[in-house]
Amino acid sequence: MIIYSLTYAINALSTAVKKKDEKILRIIVFLLLIFMSGTRYYMGGSDVYTYENVYNGVPQISAVLKYIFTGVNEGVNINYESGYILLCSIGRFLRLSYFGFLLAYSTLFYVLLYNGLKGIIEEWGIFLALFMYKLMFYNTFISIRQGMTLAVFCYALKYIVNKKPVRYMLCCLVAFYIHRGAIILFPLYFAQYIPMSKKILRNLAIGFAPTWFLKNLVDLSGLIEKVISVIGFEQKSEGWAESLERISIIHTLECYIIIILCIIFYDQIVEFGRKGLISLKLVIFTLPIFTLCSNWIILTREKDYFVLFYGILLGYIVVSRKLDLSIRLIIKRCILVAAFVGMVRYVLVFDGGELWHFTSFIFKGCSIFS
Repeated sequence: MIIYSLTYAINALSTAVKKKDEKILRIIVFLLLIFMSGTRYYMGGSDVYTYENVYNGVPQISAVLKYIFTGVNEGVNINYESGYILLCSIGRFLRLSYFGFLLAYSTLFYVLLYNGLKGIIEEWGIFLALFMYKLMFYNTFISIRQGMTLAVFCYALKYIVNKKPVRYMLCCLVAFYIHRGAIILFPLYFAQYIPMSKKILRNLAIGFAPTWFLKNLVDLSGLIEKVISVIGFEQKSEGWAESLERISIIHTLECYIIIILCIIFYDQIVEFGRKGLISLKLVIFTLPIFTLCSNWIILTREKDYFVLFYGILLGYIVVSRKLDLSIRLIIKRCILVAAFVGMVRYVLVFDGGELWHFTSFIFKGCSIFS
């Protein structure tokens, strides 16, 4: 927990220093994030062993490319997306050990995330605080395939803002070949055309709130089964079309806190133009996910594409010149404290506290080369 807390503290400090110093601290934070995500030693649940076996069993790059473009299989593991297998094959070609691959993979994750969001985020300290709480562990420790699609989505966001549909769809295609859950990204380009105003946002929040009590009446199994039949991997997707694992009410409450803040400070958010409006139009998808559809496990895999905007939107609020400095400081401090408490809770709860004691393969004498 020490390394998480240290990283979080440096990030929090970056919100209270001059711009020049903030950039230095931001670099340090990203290096620490790469260190944590990329050098963890068998941390992240049972999936880490599965991913290691997959990595060690991948064929040559030529075999993977042949399978992608011709469908001829010469040793490609068809239980995993061919895009992810290709990344593994590249790692093996470079003579990287599994640990070396994780380090390279995590570095790629953060490079894509930073380069994609640097023109959208106004306050990195707030965004990274929410990222460490809501997104980091699941997407860089546990579900690394879907995590990479989140990074690709971050990179592609500028193409929504700048109205470049072809480039956006190409990014979505890359993400889809890494994890099929990224299929939801394709239609999100058209979210920019959703009407948005403070009144619409308020009405959506009010309208979806009572649907939380109706969630047991919602049956998405037919729709989910049809989607799975199209994208494939029916065996790996077993259970997705069943209402077996509910999304915690904590997520619902957090969602409404964010939405209420967006309503209160709507004018401060929209002063940032298209990127502010698009962020609002994408975050509203959290409303049905955490209310009406909160019984469905598959949505726990899709929610992070939208939860991503929590930190972005809160960042717009705390830097707005339309608010008094004292109000901005109060909001900022509340966010930093709440996100830290949430991060500690996550670490304590996941797999009985497995993440509490961070272990790096560097201190285990493991080489990044095979």
